Amino acid sequence: MVHEMSRRHKEAGYSLIELLVVIAILAIVMGVAAFSYRTAMRSTRVKQGLSDLYDGFTAARSRAIIQNGEISVAYNAGDKSITFTQNGTVLNRIVFSNTSTDPGRQAGDLDYHFEKYTVLRSSTREGATAITGLDVDGDGTNDNIPILAAAVSLTIQQTGFINGVGNASAILIMHQGDIDDNDTSGERQYALIIFSTGLLKKARFDASTGWELF
Repeated sequence: MVHEMSRRHKEAGYSLIELLVVIAILAIVMGVAAFSYRTAMRSTRVKQGLSDLYDGFTAARSRAIIQNGEISVAYNAGDKSITFTQNGTVLNRIVFSNTSTDPGRQAGDLDYHFEKYTVLRSSTREGATAITGLDVDGDGTNDNIPILAAAVSLTIQQTGFINGVGNASAILIMHQGDIDDNDTSGERQYALIIFSTGLLKKARFDASTGWELF
């Protein structure tokens, strides 16, 4: 009887090797899950930054038309910010940063956004100066949309037209973590394409297919 109980007890247990194999498998699964989560969060932050820009320009354009007054837009990639101002009053300021420290509001900010770990066009990735291979105006031919320089002043007119973008220009948004990596194949690049007519379009870059509207 004692021998039978001892045999059953041994059969119910696990060997050290089996436990190590299970632990190793769990570690791999958890590592993959953590990587997928970080990737998803990076993409979400960049998309949110793009949405902030889109909403900011849309709201400012509507205000300029309704109030029949120009709105100035200060785009500064070096300062990682875009500020909408009317008659000396800051209407909206969208701030990007490559750190987890909130750079803080400026006096007079009525609406404020902070997208940590997301930056406007970075000096470490300024080899590309335009968005190419994309038909943004729907005429059947690919366009060459220049990416705005580090510091540009735009003007949203009472008519809704936007000065300072030529026929069309783009603001590039990227994720700082990807920018710091040597491997650029996984970079998350998004762009807000601004037409002089006031039309706005969103685009994203895919390493396999290139730029596409969405």
